[in-house]
Amino acid sequence: MPAESRRDRWRRALARRVGIDARALAAFRVAVGLLVLADLGLRARHLTAFYTDAGVLPRSTLAETAPALASLSVHARVGSWRGQAALFALTAAAAAAVVVGYRTRAATAGTCYLLLSLYLRNRYVLNGGDGLLALSLLFGVFLPLGGRWSVDAVRSADRPRRVATPATAAFCLQLVVVYLANAGFKLHGGAWTSGRAVRYVLELEQFSVRLGPYATAFPELLVAVNWLWIGMLAASPVLVLATGRRRVLAVAAYAAAHVGMLLTMRLGLFPLVVVAMLSIYLPAPVWDRLERVVAPAAGRTAGLQDRLRARLRDDPTLPSSVARAGRVAGTVVVAVLLVGSVVWPATALAGVERPGEAADVETDGYVWQLFAPTPPTTIRWVVAPATLATGERVDALDGSAVDWTPPDAADTYPSTLWHRYLAETRNAGGATRRPLGAYLCRHGAPGRKAAVRSVSVYLVEKPIPAVGGGDRRRIEVVSRDCNPTRPDRATAASGSHFAGRDHGPVWPATASSSGSATTSASTAAASSPTCCSPSPG
Repeated sequence: MPAESRRDRWRRALARRVGIDARALAAFRVAVGLLVLADLGLRARHLTAFYTDAGVLPRSTLAETAPALASLSVHARVGSWRGQAALFALTAAAAAAVVVGYRTRAATAGTCYLLLSLYLRNRYVLNGGDGLLALSLLFGVFLPLGGRWSVDAVRSADRPRRVATPATAAFCLQLVVVYLANAGFKLHGGAWTSGRAVRYVLELEQFSVRLGPYATAFPELLVAVNWLWIGMLAASPVLVLATGRRRVLAVAAYAAAHVGMLLTMRLGLFPLVVVAMLSIYLPAPVWDRLERVVAPAAGRTAGLQDRLRARLRDDPTLPSSVARAGRVAGTVVVAVLLVGSVVWPATALAGVERPGEAADVETDGYVWQLFAPTPPTTIRWVVAPATLATGERVDALDGSAVDWTPPDAADTYPSTLWHRYLAETRNAGGATRRPLGAYLCRHGAPGRKAAVRSVSVYLVEKPIPAVGGGDRRRIEVVSRDCNPTRPDRATAASGSHFAGRDHGPVWPATASSSGSATTSASTAAASSPTCCSPSPG
């Protein structure tokens, strides 16, 4: 008996730490569904540009450069904006069903599949938040997200209060794995271990927005924030190990850190996705208090719930053997997901050399490596001079006057998606970048009536002040004559150093002729080392 009692105590202690309150799962469900709707809204603004054959990645280019992705994406079966709009609407309907908790498991699975399909259609406009959002939905398929605060809960007599299963354990560990992996990468970077990294990041104008630029005036404070964040990442197991009030304080601290990211950096939905994931760690007393606060409003919906209950029928009960097989399969899948999420970053981390002053990779993409091992030290902005049929020269992306020295690099990108696309494709081959020129010939210079006669896209970069600053340099991404009888060129190696303000003519490419559109980034970099070599720091 004593041994059995001890075993029971261990089980209760484990359940307290890896179990999830059913109301926390409901809040997470609502948050994730709303985030999917927000993500769709942001992407729908650029539906033609990023998801149709008339955009920067037509299906022919996707099939040529990534045939496996093209075969897996249902969005790659459709090339028109109408077809993509229909798929967007279908995904939005599934996400709305997740929000209200109607046929929750099926809606979650459908949303996950359609969102992954959308992401595979154009991988150049993704970041770490997108990966976490899809992963959250995938875990959600195996969690009882509709147990509370849902249409499914109205028609069910079963109202679970707390859920402790292999799926909840794996999901509780998932965010901790992300934090620990990121801590490992940061500890391999000289900028992080010297306390300089946060200042580097906030001096990157393409990422630093809202309060970020003002924070750079306090370098000593940023050193403290640097070490505080590394400490929090390393201490992230506290989210699972702590209980009660200590866990609430831990969740509040991590949520505050991500809200701070939202207020200082342009990272898409990433901070909000992590805050949604943090909600699953909140214990029962938090939800008890929340229910007491909203009880008066909830009482006014009692009549609606009764009418719903009268109209909705319970789902038929599955045979016990089928239900048991489903649970076993679900356990295997979540175990594979968790193991994969550990092995993937561990393998990548093993290839990082210490002290790890990494190449200047701008993207905020991989969630394991967010600004690690070493953040970039180069400010980059985009300039896209286009010549109209009238002879006027304007910016092809927004129709404004061409400005080589804008006051804020972030403002030169039409949106976060355009920033991601240009950051991800700047070193890609010509086959990937060539459609960009064609797209801007058709849709460039918005708000201008005259047709675009020729267009070029440049990334202009300069070192951040923290590493001493320096001269600016231009890197030609693509250049195109919009006359259909004349070919375009796509190159990443026509950089040139320059100083001062320059509104003069676009400089010609030096790494490819006007008749070549397939020069790879590696070949171009070798032929023009002054263009694409990383900045010092």
